[in-house]
Amino acid sequence: MNLHDALELYFGHTKFRPYQEEIIAQVMEGRDTLGVLPTGAGKSLTYQLPSLLLPRPTLVISPLIALMQDQLDGLPPAVYPYATLINSSVESEELKRRLNGIENGKLKLIYAAPERLRQQGFLRLLQRVGLSLVVVDEAHCVSAWGHDFRPDYLFIRKALETLQESGDTPTLLALTATATQEMQAEIAVQLGRDLKPINAPIFRSNLKLEVFRCANAERKMRRLSEICKETSGSAIVYANSRNRCEELAEFLNRLKFPAAYYHAGMEREERKATQERFMLGRVRIMVATVAFGMGVDKANVRLVVHFTLPESLESYTQEAGRAGRDGKPSRCALLAAPSDKTNLSRWLHQGDVTLAMARDTYRALKARLGRGTGLINVEEILPEAFGADALEPGADTRLRVAISLLEQTGFLIRHPDMSRDLRIEMLPAPPNARADLEKTLALRRKHAEERLEEMLGYVESKECRHVIIARHFGQKQGTCESACDRCLGLATDGKLEKTAVPTFAQIPDVGRILMECMDSLPFAVGRTGLAKIVTGAPDASAGQGSCKHHGALAGFTRKAVIAFLDTLVERKYLIAYTTEDYPKIRITATGVAALQSEETILANPNHRPAPPSSRSSERIAPPTIRSSEKTSTPMTSETPFTPDEDDRFEQLRAWRRIEAERAHTPPYVIFHDSTLRSIARANPSSLNALVAVSGVGQAKQERYGAAILELLHPPDA
Repeated sequence: MNLHDALELYFGHTKFRPYQEEIIAQVMEGRDTLGVLPTGAGKSLTYQLPSLLLPRPTLVISPLIALMQDQLDGLPPAVYPYATLINSSVESEELKRRLNGIENGKLKLIYAAPERLRQQGFLRLLQRVGLSLVVVDEAHCVSAWGHDFRPDYLFIRKALETLQESGDTPTLLALTATATQEMQAEIAVQLGRDLKPINAPIFRSNLKLEVFRCANAERKMRRLSEICKETSGSAIVYANSRNRCEELAEFLNRLKFPAAYYHAGMEREERKATQERFMLGRVRIMVATVAFGMGVDKANVRLVVHFTLPESLESYTQEAGRAGRDGKPSRCALLAAPSDKTNLSRWLHQGDVTLAMARDTYRALKARLGRGTGLINVEEILPEAFGADALEPGADTRLRVAISLLEQTGFLIRHPDMSRDLRIEMLPAPPNARADLEKTLALRRKHAEERLEEMLGYVESKECRHVIIARHFGQKQGTCESACDRCLGLATDGKLEKTAVPTFAQIPDVGRILMECMDSLPFAVGRTGLAKIVTGAPDASAGQGSCKHHGALAGFTRKAVIAFLDTLVERKYLIAYTTEDYPKIRITATGVAALQSEETILANPNHRPAPPSSRSSERIAPPTIRSSEKTSTPMTSETPFTPDEDDRFEQLRAWRRIEAERAHTPPYVIFHDSTLRSIARANPSSLNALVAVSGVGQAKQERYGAAILELLHPPDA
């Protein structure tokens, strides 16, 4: 089938996003491929579509259960029946049913955790069935030097070799959003394939990158509160310790910003409930460690703040990239203090595997297994290997990394597992064993320090932020001009104090204020959007510090500002135009010439120069607007979503996913996306209004109506 026909038939899209078709075409030709696509670029389609067209099943290796579940839940109705996931969360009887479905040829798309490849029964099943395509999602997890290393990813190469023993060699597709040139080469080596890379530009023009230099943690907290006040919409705040996450969430809640915290020290059900609250929009801000994010399908995150310095530019790019996945303007703020380097270096070394840890792990394994082969339970061996440190956060991960390092340096072999136990064969200590292990650990420390220095360089540099990131990933990128604090001339470099803004009555030229504000924005806006910004509205799409003249016309009503803009359109300084999203305005050549001159563009009718020593804050009534000056935009079925409608749609999607999981049913059975969009636009406040929405119907109103109304209009709202 033609790729475009298949895209429309199965997924309902009429065109591919950039680079999707190129990757898919290469996969369909049987060429091993490495696809590097930024977050939100549609990586999943590059294997979901081929899985329906290739003769044998597609296996997708994914690092997190949540990530797999989100991918499965997001499949359209035409694809969902042919997909399944195989992981530890699936009960035994259901697992048997799914494995039978694979063997009987009923399933075309199989999601599995990398640990599953170590189980011989599963590998033998895949050998019997035969695979057309193996996909390694989040492929950077295979890099021992990377920010998201998963030891079990190193076994993928052995599994691929085992699959080839049946006579078939499945095509390999590795996918990631963040991989330097060095890491791309390592991915190919670790997977044992000659991968042809397809690199999409990492630059995302809708993300505004900022760095705020702060004197200490207290000043960081002050800046965080200002940023949360300036920026509307859902937000993620990253911190590198559990205590800091809890502290910041409490701080934000005291300031009336609805916030919750999320970290690995919480019970699984507590983490799940907290994530659901965020997805449903019941809390606006999630303060989290990096344990939160991967696999969180929330497209309308408008703000990502790093309260503590990330460990690398790769980490920062991936975490900041969780903002604005819907392509709409979003903000990425990094808070930096002089003590960050020391604190982060100490934190990195606390979580690293040391020579003593590797030695103690080897001794504990040898005490259990001697020179032979046997099964090891991670929870049982932890206290024997790490002693009191076994209770520290992340100890089980460090144990697995230690075992992986011992395997790389020839101390042991890890064979396919039995159930959840590790099957390990102890080897005689190789020549120069200690020296080789010390060298490997020293290289890990060196890479960590280099990544930290690159991160600090990003903070200190005077260059365009997007240029620095692109260069780090081996790409050429011109200055963004309007999507970072450096290019906008807004970098604070330690200055927390706000620049004094004159009162609106002291501004002689409102036209210049409006046009200079528009010219400084990294995205296009409409009349209402610009009016919100210059009047300092809490739901403005740009906050203070992100553009010129935010709040400068706070004394005027929004209607008055829109009237000024209409006058500028009439005088040909601005032009109104229509896009797929909503009506927007832009500066004309005449307007550009006016900005470059010293002429008054549009006089402030309330202008009254203040005396030299005056600090009067007297507010003058805004000008009245004649009825002939008022304009309106008629609402049609094609009118794009407002930000509020976007938020309601994301809430409804999250609710549907949770409801589907509880009911053990595909999400589309509850409601199709089109119905959720109609509900989001209608925003019904009664059951009668809900049942009137196309796609709801009486039965679904009776079953889900009360839950939907409570979601859209919570009792305490």
